[in-house]
Amino acid sequence: MRPLALIRSLTRRHMQLEFTSGPHRIRILDRPGLSLPASEQAALREAVSALAMKVEPRGSLDYGVFLDDPVIWGSIVLTLIYDRETGALIAFNALRWIELDTDVSEAPVLHLGLAMVDPDYQSHGVSWILYGLTVVLLFLRGGMRPLRITSVSQVPAIIGRVALSFADVYPDAKQDRPRFRHLSIARAIMRDHRDVFGVGDDAWFEEDGFVIRNAYTGGSDAMKKTYEEAAHHREAYVNDHCAQVLDYARGDDLLQVGQMDLPTARAYFLRDVPRESRRAVLMTAGFAILQTWIVPLLCWLDTARDWDGLQPYRSRRDV
Repeated sequence: MRPLALIRSLTRRHMQLEFTSGPHRIRILDRPGLSLPASEQAALREAVSALAMKVEPRGSLDYGVFLDDPVIWGSIVLTLIYDRETGALIAFNALRWIELDTDVSEAPVLHLGLAMVDPDYQSHGVSWILYGLTVVLLFLRGGMRPLRITSVSQVPAIIGRVALSFADVYPDAKQDRPRFRHLSIARAIMRDHRDVFGVGDDAWFEEDGFVIRNAYTGGSDAMKKTYEEAAHHREAYVNDHCAQVLDYARGDDLLQVGQMDLPTARAYFLRDVPRESRRAVLMTAGFAILQTWIVPLLCWLDTARDWDGLQPYRSRRDV
């Protein structure tokens, strides 16, 4: 980053990062609806919609990042991957912050959302970026407090990746029963936030295995797959579990609840990040950590603007 861009980034309330890794340019935007002009939001929406139609040409997707909704764009986290040579968008991930009404999670929960890769770039090694990097950076920027995550999918490859990449995940094809924390978060999501992952009101939730029955009726209809079409995981027990508990003809999903913590972030860096990309990731992670210290200090020293209680805003002189 150039010095001026670095200073501006440090003073932003929400994370905005852009860096390169090998042949890719990576852009991460936390809550772009609160910082980007409407025209840029529209351009991003058009780009991700075009890529989605290339990946899932069977029908349009009518939920989440594809909607022109200021509430949604004020709560999503976009990870965008571009080909450095052509400038084309080749992959994206749309995460979503969820404010839950539950006693066990005061901080927002991060829903892992929808990830898509251009079929022409499936083997270009971007999965480590889409399925972990942004969560790790948000965890670091949040002061390294455990970050609760959720995921909804019927694809064994994704279900297995979530189970193996995050901590305290239920279901993970091995745990017999959920903890109270898992149940509380799952109940709150199914009660108040079905629209986040495109599940209609006619779907029902089975707490025994965290299975959402008849899940593809609320905007995500085109994502429904048969068991044969869904990408399988390298571990056979994950595939067997999905085949056993999910009815693919009807269209069922698994709801997974877990968290990102420090040991998990360390394991992600050592296990998933390619060696040639570790320098760029370390620099970006250091920048994310720096923001957690610099932003509060700058806000405290700046008495000319109101920073929502981060410092004593002197709008008038007390006497």
